[in-house]
Amino acid sequence: MDISSNSREAPETDELAKKWGQRIAHARQHWDKFHKRVRHNRATVAGFDWTADPRSPEFYRPRANLIQGTITALLPAIYARNPEISAIPLHKADNLRLFCKTIETVTNRHLDRADLKGRAKATVRAALTTSFGIVKVMYQRDIKRDPIIQSRINDTQDNIVALERLLAELKDPAQRGDLEAKRAELEQMVGALEEQVEVTAAEGLVIDRVLTENLLIDPGVCEFWDYRDADWLCQIVPMKKSHAEAVYGVKLDKAKAYSDGKQGGAKDGRFASASSAGADDDRQIAVLEIWDKTTQRVYTMADGCDHWLREPYSPPKAGERWYPFFLLPFQVVDGQFVAPSLVDLTEKLQHEHNKARERFNQHRDLCLPGWIAGGDISEKSIKRYSDSAIGEITIIDTEGRPLNQVIIPRQHPPIDAAVYDTSAVRYDWEQVTGLQDAARSTVVKAKTATEANILQQNLSGRVSEFQDQVEDWLQEISRYAAEVLLQELTPAQVERIMGPPEAQMIDVGGHQI
Repeated sequence: MDISSNSREAPETDELAKKWGQRIAHARQHWDKFHKRVRHNRATVAGFDWTADPRSPEFYRPRANLIQGTITALLPAIYARNPEISAIPLHKADNLRLFCKTIETVTNRHLDRADLKGRAKATVRAALTTSFGIVKVMYQRDIKRDPIIQSRINDTQDNIVALERLLAELKDPAQRGDLEAKRAELEQMVGALEEQVEVTAAEGLVIDRVLTENLLIDPGVCEFWDYRDADWLCQIVPMKKSHAEAVYGVKLDKAKAYSDGKQGGAKDGRFASASSAGADDDRQIAVLEIWDKTTQRVYTMADGCDHWLREPYSPPKAGERWYPFFLLPFQVVDGQFVAPSLVDLTEKLQHEHNKARERFNQHRDLCLPGWIAGGDISEKSIKRYSDSAIGEITIIDTEGRPLNQVIIPRQHPPIDAAVYDTSAVRYDWEQVTGLQDAARSTVVKAKTATEANILQQNLSGRVSEFQDQVEDWLQEISRYAAEVLLQELTPAQVERIMGPPEAQMIDVGGHQI
Protein backbone atom coordinates (compact mmCIF):
# COMPACT_ATOMS: atom_id res chain seq x y z
CA MET A 1 0.00 0.00 0.00
CA ASP A 2 1.57 3.26 -1.15
CA ILE A 3 0.37 6.22 0.89
CA SER A 4 3.30 8.56 0.27
CA SER A 5 1.79 10.51 -2.63
CA ASN A 6 0.26 13.51 -0.86
CA SER A 7 -1.30 16.38 -2.78
CA ARG A 8 1.30 18.38 -4.62
CA GLU A 9 0.97 21.96 -5.74
CA ALA A 10 -0.97 22.68 -8.93
CA PRO A 11 1.23 22.34 -12.05
CA GLU A 12 1.86 25.14 -14.50
CA THR A 13 -0.66 26.20 -17.12
CA ASP A 14 -1.04 23.80 -20.01
CA GLU A 15 -2.03 25.54 -23.24
CA LEU A 16 -3.97 22.51 -24.52
CA ALA A 17 -5.87 22.26 -21.22
CA LYS A 18 -6.65 25.96 -21.45
CA LYS A 19 -7.99 25.46 -24.99
CA TRP A 20 -10.19 22.58 -23.86
CA GLY A 21 -11.51 24.72 -21.02
CA GLN A 22 -12.71 27.24 -23.60
CA ARG A 23 -14.34 24.49 -25.68
CA ILE A 24 -16.17 23.14 -22.63
CA ALA A 25 -17.39 26.63 -21.71
CA HIS A 26 -18.77 27.09 -25.24
CA ALA A 27 -20.47 23.67 -25.17
CA ARG A 28 -22.03 24.39 -21.78
CA GLN A 29 -23.44 27.65 -23.12
CA HIS A 30 -24.73 25.84 -26.24
CA TRP A 31 -26.65 23.22 -24.20
CA ASP A 32 -27.66 25.56 -21.35
CA LYS A 33 -31.34 25.95 -22.33
CA PHE A 34 -31.77 22.23 -22.88
CA HIS A 35 -30.20 21.45 -19.52
CA LYS A 36 -32.53 23.95 -17.83
CA ARG A 37 -35.46 22.17 -19.48
CA VAL A 38 -34.12 18.83 -18.22
CA ARG A 39 -34.15 20.08 -14.63
CA HIS A 40 -37.61 21.59 -15.17
CA ASN A 41 -38.96 18.27 -16.45
CA ARG A 42 -37.62 16.41 -13.43
CA ALA A 43 -39.24 18.94 -11.11
CA THR A 44 -42.52 18.61 -13.03
CA VAL A 45 -42.56 14.83 -12.60
CA ALA A 46 -41.62 15.09 -8.92
CA GLY A 47 -44.32 17.72 -8.29
CA PHE A 48 -42.85 19.22 -5.10
CA ASP A 49 -42.84 22.96 -4.44
CA TRP A 50 -39.77 23.42 -2.26
CA THR A 51 -40.63 27.07 -1.57
CA ALA A 52 -43.91 26.12 0.18
CA ASP A 53 -44.47 24.97 3.74
CA PRO A 54 -43.88 21.18 3.85
CA ARG A 55 -46.95 20.84 6.09
CA SER A 56 -49.29 22.56 3.65
CA PRO A 57 -51.20 20.92 0.78
CA GLU A 58 -49.49 23.36 -1.60
CA PHE A 59 -46.17 21.60 -0.98
CA TYR A 60 -47.21 19.08 -3.65
CA ARG A 61 -48.30 21.13 -6.64
CA PRO A 62 -50.36 19.00 -9.06
CA ARG A 63 -53.82 17.89 -8.05
CA ALA A 64 -53.38 14.80 -10.25
CA ASN A 65 -49.84 13.93 -11.36
CA LEU A 66 -50.84 12.27 -14.62
CA ILE A 67 -47.31 12.41 -16.03
CA GLN A 68 -45.84 10.41 -13.16
CA GLY A 69 -48.68 7.91 -13.46
CA THR A 70 -48.10 7.55 -17.20
CA ILE A 71 -44.36 6.95 -16.75
CA THR A 72 -45.11 4.35 -14.08
CA ALA A 73 -47.57 2.62 -16.40
CA LEU A 74 -45.26 2.70 -19.44
CA LEU A 75 -42.10 1.48 -17.70
CA PRO A 76 -43.20 -2.15 -17.15
CA ALA A 77 -44.44 -2.34 -20.74
CA ILE A 78 -41.05 -1.21 -22.03
CA TYR A 79 -38.55 -2.82 -19.65
CA ALA A 80 -39.70 -5.50 -17.21
CA ARG A 81 -36.70 -7.82 -16.88
CA ASN A 82 -33.18 -8.27 -18.17
CA PRO A 83 -32.91 -9.96 -21.56
CA GLU A 84 -30.76 -13.06 -21.88
CA ILE A 85 -27.78 -12.22 -24.06
CA SER A 86 -27.08 -14.89 -26.66
CA ALA A 87 -24.03 -15.37 -28.90
CA ILE A 88 -24.53 -17.32 -32.13
CA PRO A 89 -21.64 -18.28 -34.45
CA LEU A 90 -21.91 -17.21 -38.08
CA HIS A 91 -20.21 -20.43 -39.16
CA LYS A 92 -20.98 -23.99 -38.12
CA ALA A 93 -17.52 -24.84 -36.82
CA ASP A 94 -17.75 -26.91 -33.63
CA ASN A 95 -15.10 -24.96 -31.74
CA LEU A 96 -17.03 -21.73 -32.33
CA ARG A 97 -20.04 -23.11 -30.45
CA LEU A 98 -18.05 -23.50 -27.25
CA PHE A 99 -16.46 -20.08 -27.77
CA CYS A 100 -19.86 -18.40 -28.23
CA LYS A 101 -21.28 -20.26 -25.23
CA THR A 102 -18.41 -18.94 -23.11
CA ILE A 103 -18.93 -15.37 -24.30
CA GLU A 104 -22.66 -15.64 -23.68
CA THR A 105 -22.29 -16.98 -20.11
CA VAL A 106 -19.49 -14.63 -19.06
CA THR A 107 -21.19 -11.53 -20.51
CA ASN A 108 -24.52 -12.34 -18.86
CA ARG A 109 -22.81 -12.90 -15.52
CA HIS A 110 -20.90 -9.61 -15.63
CA LEU A 111 -23.93 -7.61 -16.80
CA ASP A 112 -25.96 -9.08 -13.95
CA ARG A 113 -23.23 -8.21 -11.42
CA ALA A 114 -23.10 -4.67 -12.82
CA ASP A 115 -26.86 -4.29 -12.09
CA LEU A 116 -27.88 -3.85 -15.71
CA LYS A 117 -31.58 -4.04 -14.81
CA GLY A 118 -31.42 -1.20 -12.29
CA ARG A 119 -29.31 1.00 -14.54
CA ALA A 120 -31.44 0.25 -17.62
CA LYS A 121 -34.75 1.00 -15.88
CA ALA A 122 -33.34 4.28 -14.58
CA THR A 123 -32.16 5.14 -18.10
CA VAL A 124 -35.57 4.37 -19.62
CA ARG A 125 -37.18 6.58 -16.97
CA ALA A 126 -34.66 9.32 -17.80
CA ALA A 127 -35.48 9.06 -21.52
CA LEU A 128 -39.20 9.44 -20.79
CA THR A 129 -38.49 12.45 -18.57
CA THR A 130 -35.62 14.32 -20.20
CA SER A 131 -35.59 13.21 -23.89
CA PHE A 132 -32.69 10.73 -23.57
CA GLY A 133 -30.83 8.73 -20.92
CA ILE A 134 -27.16 7.77 -20.71
CA VAL A 135 -25.07 4.92 -19.33
CA LYS A 136 -21.31 4.51 -19.33
CA VAL A 137 -19.80 1.01 -19.54
CA MET A 138 -16.27 0.54 -18.22
CA TYR A 139 -14.08 -2.20 -16.80
CA GLN A 140 -12.72 -1.41 -13.34
CA ARG A 141 -9.35 -2.79 -12.42
CA ASP A 142 -7.68 -0.08 -10.36
CA ILE A 143 -9.21 2.99 -8.74
CA LYS A 144 -6.02 4.93 -9.48
CA ARG A 145 -6.38 4.14 -13.16
CA ASP A 146 -10.17 4.55 -13.30
CA PRO A 147 -11.04 7.38 -10.87
CA ILE A 148 -13.96 8.66 -12.96
CA ILE A 149 -16.00 5.48 -12.49
CA GLN A 150 -18.75 6.38 -10.05
CA SER A 151 -20.48 3.05 -9.42
CA ARG A 152 -17.21 1.48 -8.33
CA ILE A 153 -16.86 -1.99 -6.91
CA ASN A 154 -16.32 -1.44 -3.18
CA ASP A 155 -12.88 -2.62 -2.12
CA THR A 156 -9.85 -1.58 -0.09
CA GLN A 157 -8.77 0.87 -2.78
CA ASP A 158 -11.47 3.32 -1.64
CA ASN A 159 -10.10 3.24 1.90
CA ILE A 160 -6.57 3.78 0.62
CA VAL A 161 -7.68 6.98 -1.15
CA ALA A 162 -9.35 8.24 2.02
CA LEU A 163 -6.19 7.37 3.95
CA GLU A 164 -4.08 9.43 1.57
CA ARG A 165 -6.47 12.36 1.96
CA LEU A 166 -6.10 12.27 5.76
CA LEU A 167 -2.32 12.12 5.51
CA ALA A 168 -2.33 15.18 3.26
CA GLU A 169 -4.56 17.09 5.67
CA LEU A 170 -2.33 16.24 8.65
CA LYS A 171 0.58 18.04 6.97
CA ASP A 172 -1.52 21.04 5.97
CA PRO A 173 -1.03 23.92 8.46
CA ALA A 174 -4.58 25.09 7.82
CA GLN A 175 -5.89 21.81 9.26
CA ARG A 176 -3.97 21.87 12.58
CA GLY A 177 -7.07 22.91 14.52
CA ASP A 178 -8.64 19.44 14.37
CA LEU A 179 -5.37 17.51 14.26
CA GLU A 180 -6.27 15.06 17.02
CA ALA A 181 -9.61 14.12 15.50
CA LYS A 182 -8.01 13.44 12.12
CA ARG A 183 -5.23 11.45 13.76
CA ALA A 184 -7.80 9.27 15.53
CA GLU A 185 -9.74 8.77 12.28
CA LEU A 186 -6.49 7.82 10.56
CA GLU A 187 -5.67 5.23 13.24
CA GLN A 188 -9.11 3.64 12.88
CA MET A 189 -8.77 3.45 9.09
CA VAL A 190 -5.31 1.86 9.31
CA GLY A 191 -6.74 -0.70 11.72
CA ALA A 192 -9.54 -1.56 9.29
CA LEU A 193 -7.05 -2.00 6.45
CA GLU A 194 -4.88 -4.27 8.57
CA GLU A 195 -7.86 -6.49 9.38
CA GLN A 196 -8.62 -6.85 5.66
CA VAL A 197 -12.35 -6.51 6.21
CA GLU A 198 -13.02 -5.99 2.51
CA VAL A 199 -11.85 -7.76 -0.61
CA THR A 200 -8.36 -6.51 -1.39
CA ALA A 201 -8.64 -6.37 -5.16
CA ALA A 202 -12.05 -6.41 -6.81
CA GLU A 203 -12.55 -5.82 -10.48
CA GLY A 204 -15.20 -6.29 -13.11
CA LEU A 205 -17.60 -4.62 -15.50
CA VAL A 206 -19.20 -1.43 -14.17
CA ILE A 207 -22.26 0.35 -15.61
CA ASP A 208 -22.60 4.00 -14.58
CA ARG A 209 -25.77 6.07 -14.91
CA VAL A 210 -24.84 9.50 -16.25
CA LEU A 211 -27.31 12.34 -15.77
CA THR A 212 -28.44 13.84 -19.06
CA GLU A 213 -27.01 17.28 -18.26
CA ASN A 214 -23.68 15.77 -17.12
CA LEU A 215 -22.64 14.75 -20.63
CA LEU A 216 -21.54 17.57 -22.91
CA ILE A 217 -21.65 16.67 -26.60
CA ASP A 218 -19.71 18.40 -29.34
CA PRO A 219 -22.07 21.22 -30.49
CA GLY A 220 -21.21 20.34 -34.09
CA VAL A 221 -23.38 17.20 -33.89
CA CYS A 222 -26.69 17.80 -35.71
CA GLU A 223 -28.69 14.57 -35.53
CA PHE A 224 -29.01 12.30 -32.53
CA TRP A 225 -27.37 9.12 -33.78
CA ASP A 226 -24.35 11.13 -34.97
CA TYR A 227 -23.16 11.28 -31.34
CA ARG A 228 -21.32 7.99 -31.98
CA ASP A 229 -19.10 9.85 -34.47
CA ALA A 230 -18.82 13.14 -32.56
CA ASP A 231 -15.37 14.69 -32.39
CA TRP A 232 -15.53 14.65 -28.58
CA LEU A 233 -17.71 13.97 -25.57
CA CYS A 234 -17.18 15.31 -22.06
CA GLN A 235 -18.51 13.78 -18.87
CA ILE A 236 -19.01 16.14 -15.91
CA VAL A 237 -18.34 14.27 -12.66
CA PRO A 238 -19.24 16.04 -9.38
CA MET A 239 -16.61 15.11 -6.81
CA LYS A 240 -15.59 16.36 -3.37
CA LYS A 241 -12.55 18.58 -3.56
CA SER A 242 -10.72 16.59 -0.88
CA HIS A 243 -11.46 13.31 -2.64
CA ALA A 244 -10.26 14.64 -6.01
CA GLU A 245 -7.04 15.92 -4.43
CA ALA A 246 -6.43 12.52 -2.82
CA VAL A 247 -7.09 10.62 -6.06
CA TYR A 248 -5.07 12.86 -8.39
CA GLY A 249 -2.51 14.23 -5.94
CA VAL A 250 -2.99 17.83 -7.09
CA LYS A 251 -4.11 20.91 -5.17
CA LEU A 252 -7.42 22.19 -6.58
CA ASP A 253 -7.98 25.48 -4.78
CA LYS A 254 -8.79 27.21 -8.09
CA ALA A 255 -11.47 24.70 -9.09
CA LYS A 256 -14.98 26.07 -9.43
CA ALA A 257 -17.70 24.86 -7.10
CA TYR A 258 -20.35 22.66 -8.66
CA SER A 259 -24.07 22.85 -8.03
CA ASP A 260 -26.73 20.59 -9.53
CA GLY A 261 -29.32 23.36 -9.71
CA LYS A 262 -31.44 22.19 -6.77
CA GLN A 263 -32.81 24.50 -4.14
CA GLY A 264 -30.14 26.25 -2.13
CA GLY A 265 -27.50 25.89 -4.86
CA ALA A 266 -26.20 28.04 -7.62
CA LYS A 267 -28.85 29.34 -9.98
CA ASP A 268 -29.78 26.89 -12.74
CA GLY A 269 -27.00 24.50 -11.78
CA ARG A 270 -24.24 26.73 -13.10
CA PHE A 271 -20.71 26.68 -11.78
CA ALA A 272 -19.96 29.18 -9.06
CA SER A 273 -16.66 30.98 -8.93
CA ALA A 274 -13.85 29.51 -6.86
CA SER A 275 -13.76 32.50 -4.50
CA SER A 276 -17.47 32.24 -3.65
CA ALA A 277 -17.17 28.59 -2.70
CA GLY A 278 -14.81 29.12 0.21
CA ALA A 279 -12.03 26.78 1.26
CA ASP A 280 -14.22 23.93 2.49
CA ASP A 281 -12.74 20.61 1.39
CA ASP A 282 -16.20 19.03 1.40
CA ARG A 283 -17.50 21.28 -1.36
CA GLN A 284 -18.11 19.67 -4.71
CA ILE A 285 -16.12 20.53 -7.79
CA ALA A 286 -16.58 19.37 -11.38
CA VAL A 287 -14.05 16.92 -12.76
CA LEU A 288 -14.17 16.89 -16.56
CA GLU A 289 -13.33 13.70 -18.43
CA ILE A 290 -12.93 14.59 -22.11
CA TRP A 291 -13.00 11.81 -24.69
CA ASP A 292 -11.41 13.21 -27.87
CA LYS A 293 -12.00 10.87 -30.79
CA THR A 294 -9.89 12.98 -33.14
CA THR A 295 -6.68 12.36 -31.20
CA GLN A 296 -7.88 9.07 -29.61
CA ARG A 297 -6.96 10.50 -26.18
CA VAL A 298 -8.76 10.99 -22.89
CA TYR A 299 -8.10 14.23 -20.98
CA THR A 300 -8.94 14.84 -17.32
CA MET A 301 -9.17 18.30 -15.77
CA ALA A 302 -11.11 20.21 -13.11
CA ASP A 303 -13.47 22.98 -14.17
CA GLY A 304 -11.78 26.31 -13.46
CA CYS A 305 -8.22 24.91 -13.71
CA ASP A 306 -5.93 25.15 -16.74
CA HIS A 307 -3.89 22.00 -16.19
CA TRP A 308 -4.42 18.25 -16.39
CA LEU A 309 -5.26 16.20 -13.32
CA ARG A 310 -3.47 13.25 -14.89
CA GLU A 311 -1.46 12.73 -18.02
CA PRO A 312 -3.63 12.30 -21.14
CA TYR A 313 -3.93 8.66 -22.14
CA SER A 314 -5.47 6.39 -24.73
CA PRO A 315 -7.99 3.76 -23.58
CA PRO A 316 -5.92 0.56 -23.57
CA LYS A 317 -8.76 -1.87 -24.27
CA ALA A 318 -11.85 -0.41 -25.90
CA GLY A 319 -14.55 -2.00 -27.99
CA GLU A 320 -15.23 -1.58 -31.69
CA ARG A 321 -16.94 1.72 -30.91
CA TRP A 322 -14.57 4.11 -29.20
CA TYR A 323 -16.93 5.92 -26.83
CA PRO A 324 -18.10 4.01 -23.72
CA PHE A 325 -21.25 6.18 -23.53
CA PHE A 326 -24.56 4.73 -24.70
CA LEU A 327 -27.49 7.12 -25.25
CA LEU A 328 -31.13 5.98 -25.27
CA PRO A 329 -33.61 8.43 -26.87
CA PHE A 330 -37.36 8.46 -26.24
CA GLN A 331 -38.03 9.84 -29.70
CA VAL A 332 -35.89 10.99 -32.60
CA VAL A 333 -36.70 14.03 -34.76
CA ASP A 334 -35.18 14.41 -38.20
CA GLY A 335 -32.44 17.03 -38.31
CA GLN A 336 -32.62 17.71 -34.55
CA PHE A 337 -30.49 16.37 -31.73
CA VAL A 338 -33.07 16.99 -28.98
CA ALA A 339 -36.53 15.50 -29.40
CA PRO A 340 -39.55 16.08 -27.11
CA SER A 341 -39.82 13.84 -24.08
CA LEU A 342 -43.02 12.43 -22.63
CA VAL A 343 -43.07 15.34 -20.16
CA ASP A 344 -42.78 17.87 -23.00
CA LEU A 345 -45.67 16.23 -24.86
CA THR A 346 -48.07 16.07 -21.91
CA GLU A 347 -47.21 18.98 -19.58
CA LYS A 348 -49.84 21.34 -21.07
CA LEU A 349 -52.46 18.60 -21.06
CA GLN A 350 -51.83 17.89 -17.39
CA HIS A 351 -52.07 21.58 -16.59
CA GLU A 352 -55.36 21.85 -18.53
CA HIS A 353 -56.79 18.79 -16.76
CA ASN A 354 -55.84 20.00 -13.29
CA LYS A 355 -57.07 23.51 -14.06
CA ALA A 356 -60.51 22.16 -15.03
CA ARG A 357 -60.66 20.00 -11.93
CA GLU A 358 -59.59 22.87 -9.65
CA ARG A 359 -62.24 25.20 -11.08
CA PHE A 360 -64.89 22.49 -10.75
CA ASN A 361 -64.04 22.11 -7.07
CA GLN A 362 -64.09 25.87 -6.55
CA HIS A 363 -67.53 25.99 -8.18
CA ARG A 364 -68.69 23.12 -6.02
CA ASP A 365 -67.53 24.95 -2.89
CA LEU A 366 -69.94 27.75 -3.80
CA CYS A 367 -72.86 25.32 -3.69
CA LEU A 368 -73.23 25.31 0.09
CA PRO A 369 -76.74 24.76 1.50
CA GLY A 370 -78.33 27.74 3.22
CA TRP A 371 -81.48 29.86 3.65
CA ILE A 372 -82.57 33.36 2.71
CA ALA A 373 -84.89 35.25 5.08
CA GLY A 374 -86.65 38.59 4.85
CA GLY A 375 -85.11 41.51 6.62
CA ASP A 376 -88.20 42.03 8.77
CA ILE A 377 -87.94 38.60 10.43
CA SER A 378 -86.61 38.74 13.96
CA GLU A 379 -83.21 37.17 14.64
CA LYS A 380 -84.84 35.09 17.36
CA SER A 381 -87.14 33.43 14.84
CA ILE A 382 -84.25 32.83 12.41
CA LYS A 383 -82.14 31.25 15.14
CA ARG A 384 -85.03 29.07 16.26
CA TYR A 385 -85.52 27.92 12.64
CA SER A 386 -81.80 27.17 11.97
CA ASP A 387 -81.22 25.42 15.31
CA SER A 388 -84.31 23.22 15.15
CA ALA A 389 -83.79 19.50 15.70
CA ILE A 390 -85.22 16.62 13.71
CA GLY A 391 -88.98 16.28 14.30
CA GLU A 392 -89.21 19.58 16.19
CA ILE A 393 -92.08 21.93 15.42
CA THR A 394 -90.73 25.45 14.92
CA ILE A 395 -93.13 28.34 15.36
CA ILE A 396 -92.29 31.50 13.41
CA ASP A 397 -94.27 34.72 13.33
CA THR A 398 -94.62 35.53 9.62
CA GLU A 399 -97.01 38.46 10.25
CA GLY A 400 -99.64 36.94 8.01
CA ARG A 401 -97.42 36.15 5.02
CA PRO A 402 -96.87 32.63 3.65
CA LEU A 403 -93.82 30.90 5.13
CA ASN A 404 -92.31 30.24 1.68
CA GLN A 405 -92.16 34.01 1.17
CA VAL A 406 -90.34 34.58 4.44
CA ILE A 407 -87.64 31.87 4.42
CA ILE A 408 -86.58 30.13 1.21
CA PRO A 409 -83.60 27.89 0.29
CA ARG A 410 -80.60 29.76 -1.04
CA GLN A 411 -79.93 29.30 -4.75
CA HIS A 412 -76.39 28.60 -6.07
CA PRO A 413 -74.82 28.98 -9.52
CA PRO A 414 -75.75 25.88 -11.51
CA ILE A 415 -72.92 23.51 -12.49
CA ASP A 416 -72.58 22.97 -16.21
CA ALA A 417 -70.85 19.59 -16.52
CA ALA A 418 -69.81 20.31 -20.11
CA VAL A 419 -67.68 23.25 -18.97
CA TYR A 420 -65.58 21.05 -16.69
CA ASP A 421 -65.54 17.94 -18.88
CA THR A 422 -62.00 16.53 -19.30
CA SER A 423 -62.82 13.93 -21.96
CA ALA A 424 -61.16 16.07 -24.66
CA VAL A 425 -57.98 16.22 -22.58
CA ARG A 426 -58.16 12.47 -22.03
CA TYR A 427 -58.51 11.91 -25.78
CA ASP A 428 -55.46 14.09 -26.50
CA TRP A 429 -53.52 12.27 -23.78
CA GLU A 430 -54.32 8.90 -25.34
CA GLN A 431 -53.25 10.12 -28.76
CA VAL A 432 -49.92 11.37 -27.40
CA THR A 433 -49.02 8.52 -25.05
CA GLY A 434 -50.89 5.58 -26.55
CA LEU A 435 -52.20 4.61 -23.10
CA GLN A 436 -55.85 3.61 -23.32
CA ASP A 437 -58.29 2.86 -20.50
CA ALA A 438 -57.08 -0.70 -19.97
CA ALA A 439 -53.44 0.37 -19.67
CA ARG A 440 -54.38 2.96 -17.04
CA SER A 441 -56.33 0.35 -15.04
CA THR A 442 -59.50 2.41 -15.43
CA VAL A 443 -62.50 2.05 -17.71
CA VAL A 444 -64.25 5.30 -18.61
CA LYS A 445 -66.56 3.61 -21.08
CA ALA A 446 -67.51 -0.08 -21.17
CA LYS A 447 -65.92 -1.90 -24.10
CA THR A 448 -66.46 -5.22 -25.80
CA ALA A 449 -63.72 -7.84 -25.92
CA THR A 450 -62.99 -6.90 -29.54
CA GLU A 451 -62.67 -3.21 -28.68
CA ALA A 452 -60.38 -4.00 -25.76
CA ASN A 453 -58.20 -6.16 -28.03
CA ILE A 454 -57.94 -3.35 -30.60
CA LEU A 455 -56.93 -0.89 -27.88
CA GLN A 456 -54.27 -3.27 -26.58
CA GLN A 457 -52.87 -3.65 -30.09
CA ASN A 458 -52.86 0.13 -30.38
CA LEU A 459 -50.87 0.41 -27.15
CA SER A 460 -48.39 -2.19 -28.40
CA GLY A 461 -47.99 -0.25 -31.65
CA ARG A 462 -47.37 3.04 -29.83
CA VAL A 463 -44.65 1.71 -27.52
CA SER A 464 -43.10 -0.75 -29.99
CA GLU A 465 -40.84 1.92 -31.51
CA PHE A 466 -39.41 2.82 -28.13
CA GLN A 467 -39.12 -0.87 -27.25
CA ASP A 468 -37.19 -1.43 -30.46
CA GLN A 469 -34.81 1.39 -29.55
CA VAL A 470 -34.33 -0.12 -26.07
CA GLU A 471 -33.53 -3.52 -27.59
CA ASP A 472 -30.99 -1.99 -30.00
CA TRP A 473 -29.48 -0.04 -27.11
CA LEU A 474 -29.13 -3.20 -24.98
CA GLN A 475 -27.60 -5.03 -27.93
CA GLU A 476 -24.98 -2.29 -28.32
CA ILE A 477 -24.14 -2.46 -24.62
CA SER A 478 -23.89 -6.26 -24.68
CA ARG A 479 -21.66 -6.29 -27.75
CA TYR A 480 -19.37 -3.64 -26.27
CA ALA A 481 -19.25 -5.46 -22.91
CA ALA A 482 -18.32 -8.73 -24.61
CA GLU A 483 -15.55 -7.02 -26.60
CA VAL A 484 -14.09 -5.46 -23.44
CA LEU A 485 -14.34 -8.67 -21.41
CA LEU A 486 -12.54 -10.60 -24.16
CA GLN A 487 -9.58 -8.27 -23.73
CA GLU A 488 -9.64 -7.81 -19.95
CA LEU A 489 -10.40 -11.24 -18.47
CA THR A 490 -7.68 -13.80 -17.84
CA PRO A 491 -8.21 -17.54 -18.42
CA ALA A 492 -8.37 -18.05 -14.65
CA GLN A 493 -11.19 -15.48 -14.32
CA VAL A 494 -13.14 -17.15 -17.13
CA GLU A 495 -12.61 -20.53 -15.51
CA ARG A 496 -14.13 -19.29 -12.25
CA ILE A 497 -17.36 -18.61 -14.15
CA MET A 498 -17.38 -21.50 -16.64
CA GLY A 499 -15.69 -24.16 -14.53
CA PRO A 500 -12.62 -26.22 -15.45
CA PRO A 501 -12.03 -27.03 -19.13
CA GLU A 502 -13.25 -30.60 -18.78
CA ALA A 503 -16.60 -29.34 -17.44
CA GLN A 504 -17.08 -27.10 -20.48
CA MET A 505 -17.25 -29.94 -23.01
CA ILE A 506 -20.47 -30.01 -25.01
CA ASP A 507 -21.99 -32.67 -27.22
CA VAL A 508 -21.88 -32.04 -30.94
CA GLY A 509 -23.20 -34.83 -33.15
CA GLY A 510 -22.56 -37.47 -30.48
CA HIS A 511 -19.00 -36.29 -29.83
CA GLN A 512 -17.66 -34.20 -26.96
CA ILE A 513 -15.49 -31.21 -27.66
